[in-house]
Amino acid sequence: MSSSMSSSSSVGSLATFAASARGTTTRGRAASASASGGRTRAPEDAVVGDVIAYSRKGETRLGTIDKADGKTGWIVREGGEQTVKVAKKTVEANYGAGVVARDMEAFANKCVEDDSLISSAWELIHELASGDEIIDALYVSDVVFGDVDAERAYAAHRMLNSPTGGLYFKTKAKGQYEPRTAEQIEALTRKAQAEARVEMLEHAFVDEIKAAVAAPRGDKPDPATLWRHDDEDNGARVRRFEALQAYALGDKFYSPGEKAMADDLLTKLGFSRSPESALKTLIATGAWSAHENLAIRRYNVPIEFPEHAHEATQALLANAPPDPDASTRLDLTHLKVYAIDDAGTVEVDDGLSVQALGDDGVIRVWVHIADPTRWIERDSALDHIARRRATTVYYPSEMVPMFPLALASGPMSLGGDKCEAMTVRADIAREGCVLDFEIMPSYVKLDRRWTYDDVDAELKSATCDADLRLLYAAARARDERRADDGAVTILLPEVYLDVKGATARGGEDEDITVNMSMLDSEAPARMLVSEMMVLVGDVVGGYGAREGIPLPYRGQNEPRLMSDDEWDRIPEGICQDIAMRMSMSSSTSGATPRPHSGLGLQAYVQFTSPIRRYADILAHYQIKAHLRGERPLPFADAETLERMTEDVGASVGAAIKSQRETTKYWSHVYFSRQPADARWRATLVKLIRGDDLALVIFEDLGFETVIKLDRAGVLGETLTLRFVDADPHAGFVNFARCEPTPTTAA
Repeated sequence: MSSSMSSSSSVGSLATFAASARGTTTRGRAASASASGGRTRAPEDAVVGDVIAYSRKGETRLGTIDKADGKTGWIVREGGEQTVKVAKKTVEANYGAGVVARDMEAFANKCVEDDSLISSAWELIHELASGDEIIDALYVSDVVFGDVDAERAYAAHRMLNSPTGGLYFKTKAKGQYEPRTAEQIEALTRKAQAEARVEMLEHAFVDEIKAAVAAPRGDKPDPATLWRHDDEDNGARVRRFEALQAYALGDKFYSPGEKAMADDLLTKLGFSRSPESALKTLIATGAWSAHENLAIRRYNVPIEFPEHAHEATQALLANAPPDPDASTRLDLTHLKVYAIDDAGTVEVDDGLSVQALGDDGVIRVWVHIADPTRWIERDSALDHIARRRATTVYYPSEMVPMFPLALASGPMSLGGDKCEAMTVRADIAREGCVLDFEIMPSYVKLDRRWTYDDVDAELKSATCDADLRLLYAAARARDERRADDGAVTILLPEVYLDVKGATARGGEDEDITVNMSMLDSEAPARMLVSEMMVLVGDVVGGYGAREGIPLPYRGQNEPRLMSDDEWDRIPEGICQDIAMRMSMSSSTSGATPRPHSGLGLQAYVQFTSPIRRYADILAHYQIKAHLRGERPLPFADAETLERMTEDVGASVGAAIKSQRETTKYWSHVYFSRQPADARWRATLVKLIRGDDLALVIFEDLGFETVIKLDRAGVLGETLTLRFVDADPHAGFVNFARCEPTPTTAA
């Protein structure tokens, strides 16, 4: 190419380029500048009016110096009226005055687009090189164009600093470059190709996510396909999916690395970087449902059973294991047995029988308890699964059992003609104390299943079932006796949520209905059943303490009572019940007996729900082995059982947290769906943080929530509330006080 080539000329042929290169012997800036008449100047010699190349925002820019910016910088005009501040230390080249920056930029762009120029330049320089040499842009300009005027020198500078230039030449210092070896270029080429492939895969992945977000709800792609494992990207999709899920669960549930990975993806999708955006993305792509249960994920609550659990269940159903208590199991099928449960109960784990003894008011009660350890051997596969799950969890949308339902509602349940059970017999005096007791393996036959509502209605009837009336009398005697012994009874309303169209894991909005009502905590039937269960815990706890049996005992310290003056200032009824609840100490558990002040008992062991509480299973293992005379017991020392109880307690705690958070979620969904003019009456039961916040309980629903007061409130005051807004996944709902209206939501 000739030195007279202008910016509008073509870049030139490789033949001309090669001839020019072979005729060049100079390498450095000084020689090149001398050969060309010195038409470029050093960066440090720049003055106002010069056109300079400088680095800004990671790329080379071109502009004309407008004026000085202190001693260390320039104000540079990049084109038109736009000016920028440029630090002198970022200036890469100075092309002097009297040149047109716009034409230089246009010519340089053409040269950079033609990768063959810089590659051919490397070939010729490599051919002519006599050893390790350092070159500059002027030398490359002379080789390529046969000239080093400002226009061509800048084009060479841009080519050397382009991605392709970096492939062939290594920057050694500012404005100085070293030709790479052929081996280095080959390695960098392979690396660049791999990076280009990764970038292409990344763009394709982001485009797939965007398409999934935009797709209608019924046309979302299969999550297993969208977030598939791909060997080509080394499983990057799966890792991104896992990071996005962890991020969506909120603080404490993601690592810094997961946050960074999720934020990167959200940025590429054009979304804000936050756990809320991660959640919305997972829902929008169809990976999660609109009502995804975050609590289950946060606390790692197992929902589905593994395949080997179903296999073990089928094996048990096909071939029942030997009953180690068959020879001592007492046949009690002659007793009339009643089961009292909620209408939807499928795990019948207890039944009641009763008999009046003589004329002195003594009532003999039998509490028959399901005997799942007759089916489940300790340390078997199903035992380990139940231990991991620890409890049946009752979500508003679905019950998640501790054992597979084929067992839990089948042979384990007290529903057949002759069921194996563990029976606790107790003779109760008129004053409520236990005169005598016996614990035995048994056979029982269920006569009738009652719902709580059935029993409440029956107890009000003039022709009430005699056995129910007798059971209720025994329950009242026990209740009064425990009260005399210091038991604390707190009767607060309980919310009942009925969610249809969803599973424990969630569901889609259009399929779901949510209804809320209030359970009557003071209903006679619930008191009856509760007292019979506490009776068993009292008997088993007392037996274990007397015999020195390590059992999962439960206890509670004395409540932290306030002064009489403070107590008297709290209105009677629900406000005092709330105050008492907040004064109660946390419960304790361990393998040795301990008082339970809340129940008014010296020793207490939960024993009546072994189908749905693993701690009860532990008690059954111990008690049954002791009755058989086995020594040592399955858990012979307290320390071993303590560790087991702690592990089970941790799993139960996680399940309870998930249940509470899920109930809270669906409660918020319920209120967000109510009519705009809905109003609720609520009682102010506790002031929080002075007069700013208050705990209230909705009169017709039993729902508890904290509201912000717009003016001072009074304990016991009845407020009329309206719904403001809610974010169920974020865990908040807002109500505001308003004037009462005739319309009240149910």
